[in-house]
Amino acid sequence: MKKIVGIIAAAALATSAFAEVNVSSWNRAVFEPIHYDGDTLRSETGASWGVGDAGSIRSGLSFGASTENAGIAIDLNAEPNPATGDNALVWVKPVDMLTVKIGVINNTLGRLDHCFGTWDLSRFRDDVPVSVGEGLAGVDRIRSAKGFEVTLEPVEGLIIDYNANFNKNSTDNHTYSVMWENASTLVGYKADFGFIRAIINGATADKYSVEDTDTKPAAVIAVAADITAVENLTLKVGASIPTLLKKKTSAIKIGAGADYNLDALTLHAQTELAIRAKKITKTVGDDVDCDLGAFTAYVGAGVDYAFNDAWKLITDVRFNTYTKQTAETDGNYKYEDPAFGAYIGLRQQLSNATFDFGAQFGKRALRNQAAAKADDFAFAVPLTITASF
Repeated sequence: MKKIVGIIAAAALATSAFAEVNVSSWNRAVFEPIHYDGDTLRSETGASWGVGDAGSIRSGLSFGASTENAGIAIDLNAEPNPATGDNALVWVKPVDMLTVKIGVINNTLGRLDHCFGTWDLSRFRDDVPVSVGEGLAGVDRIRSAKGFEVTLEPVEGLIIDYNANFNKNSTDNHTYSVMWENASTLVGYKADFGFIRAIINGATADKYSVEDTDTKPAAVIAVAADITAVENLTLKVGASIPTLLKKKTSAIKIGAGADYNLDALTLHAQTELAIRAKKITKTVGDDVDCDLGAFTAYVGAGVDYAFNDAWKLITDVRFNTYTKQTAETDGNYKYEDPAFGAYIGLRQQLSNATFDFGAQFGKRALRNQAAAKADDFAFAVPLTITASF
């Protein structure tokens, strides 16, 4: 036994001589002592993205170890039961320009993210587009429970990234499904002015018209740019278009987000415009073909003001022109029931944590508002703790 312990200790010392090992923790908890959904006054708790989801706050540990040409990354979440988090992967660098990862991979490289205000607090509802922040204008990467990623950087600034995902909802991982339908390819360039890229996300093969007899390959094509050339200003723009344009859920999207810093004052603005299905043109069974032409819009804005190093005012306002798509008797689609939400609160900055408290209200915007109560005015008083170690 002493010999085994000695071997393990020696191996650990030898490993530490050339490997870097890191352990960190990220945690977020939201508590709403008051949450009124228009009918019932309740108390809720959870993480930013899941207030009310069985009280599951985020309490996680991340482990990593690496050398110059290999490494691992493991995330463990403790809520509601211990489980693998966003990453559980191993990677190698066969040559300097190439990185290969296999495992559970949270690949968000190139996603158009513009997150502010309630994104770090109690977020607005996910099932209506008032909480847009990740994947603005549909510029996102396909992610799954498990897969592999290849990143090639042949010259400084140029990035070619491909990730393929196994079908987490099926045991039939057909090669075409894994390598195309659940795969995402990015080509981008990083420079002093920012980051520009194009992304192709595979999609499930489908009929391009209700009259087609065979399915064909499909995809969503996106372009985006993060521009940082102007001092104190970050501008993010992007657009996406699906190859399938006759579905009632199809949309061509364009979006933009901006952050402008004026010392203690930071301004945020965000918008997403979309061209959606306007009218049913053909019907075969339960399937329909549609013409695009209906316009919808989402806008968001926020103001942060730092009184000092410890205290900051945070405001956030969101509005979307519709939450419901209805086909009328003449075949036209109607987009109705707009949503709005707002938040105002204070943030206390601590050594390795933040504590936020404020008031949140809206219509068709707050989480856990039942469909039958969607037209009612709702409000909440969220308290949020975010801590890192």
